[in-house]
Amino acid sequence: MRKKVYDGTLVKALDPVVFLMPFIMPRRCDSEVFVNLELDLTKVEPFLKEQKKNIPDLTLYHIVFAAITRAAFEYPQINRFIVDGGIYQRDHVKVSMMVKKEFAIDGKESSIFPCFEKSDTLEDMVRKCRELTEEAFADTKGDSNDFDALMKILNVVPSFATKAFIDLMFWLDGHGRLPKVLTTLQPFHSSFFVTNVGSIGLPVIFHHLYQFGTVSGFISFGRKEWKLSLDKDGNVKKTKILPATFLADSRICDGYSYSCAFRAIKKCFDHPEVLLKSFDELQKEKA
Repeated sequence: MRKKVYDGTLVKALDPVVFLMPFIMPRRCDSEVFVNLELDLTKVEPFLKEQKKNIPDLTLYHIVFAAITRAAFEYPQINRFIVDGGIYQRDHVKVSMMVKKEFAIDGKESSIFPCFEKSDTLEDMVRKCRELTEEAFADTKGDSNDFDALMKILNVVPSFATKAFIDLMFWLDGHGRLPKVLTTLQPFHSSFFVTNVGSIGLPVIFHHLYQFGTVSGFISFGRKEWKLSLDKDGNVKKTKILPATFLADSRICDGYSYSCAFRAIKKCFDHPEVLLKSFDELQKEKA
């Protein structure tokens, strides 16, 4: 009988097809589904400009974080992961990202992975991201966090020792036995990975999922673009969009759940003011 893992609870009431998916496709990298998203910036850009008066650190990055977090709270099925053939529901939303400490070819990188709650407002999310980013940038030469320190150790020990350690990590992770301290100090046990390749001048890309860890979704967004389309009267309409892609683990839930979640993300871009209230507040208003 499977036990509760550190970052989630076993889902028991599953459709038989969903239940079988981890056994038919045991590897996360074999189960990737590629999704294109176009996020309308018409309402978001003036919203950002206005809200910066109260939340100076607010950026488009935070809107993406908040939108995907809100979608995961509303449709928790997309916030699941697979361990040892079992599908688990994550009991929090943890979003990972890499931050480059300096824009240079050999510039050092670090990772941050804020954990968001249903009681968090957009301002709370910005604060959590800022605190972790400041910690990552505090020392451009030393170790910004425990994950960086671990990577530094693995870089100096003999390669056979590194391989043995990684092989052990993979085995423990695959059987749900990885110690809690190792799941919390690195970014691979998260709800989602987010990358802003537009910040380094790249168009949007499709980024693979990782076989190690529990990340079941990877969202990437690139440079802002203009899109031409026709309105209902046949007139040409010009809209600024944020091109984004989502890599999903197709085994954790059905396509309808993903479809609802993607609509929820787009709704946050169409009505960004909803992000100023926490998910809990909005649920109370609906009740």
